Amino acid sequence: MNRLFVIFLILAIASCTKDTEDPMDDAKDCSSTTATYSGDIKAIIDGNCATAGCHNGSTSLPVFDSFDGVFAKRSAIRSRVIAKTMPPSGKPDLSQAQIDMIDCWVQNGAAE
Repeated sequence: MNRLFVIFLILAIASCTKDTEDPMDDAKDCSSTTATYSGDIKAIIDGNCATAGCHNGSTSLPVFDSFDGVFAKRSAIRSRVIAKTMPPSGKPDLSQAQIDMIDCWVQNGAAE
């Protein structure tokens, strides 16, 4: 009886796996997207993030009023816009095109 229990326990433990799927791993194909900060991303950030009371330097939040400020937080920005936790509730959502643009910009090296 004990032997059967031990075998069952070993099989049960061996069949357990950890779900390692990360939503960030489902990366969009960005091979045909050539976004730059000055040409594409700045307008999205200025209109949706670097606004009064948010990331414009008037609060303790990171400041996104320059390439350097946005570049320093690019991965966090990407994660939060993909997860749709930014912009916060009460603010207009980014369009899927804007989310994809930020995603591809970061994936492709975050060019200025």
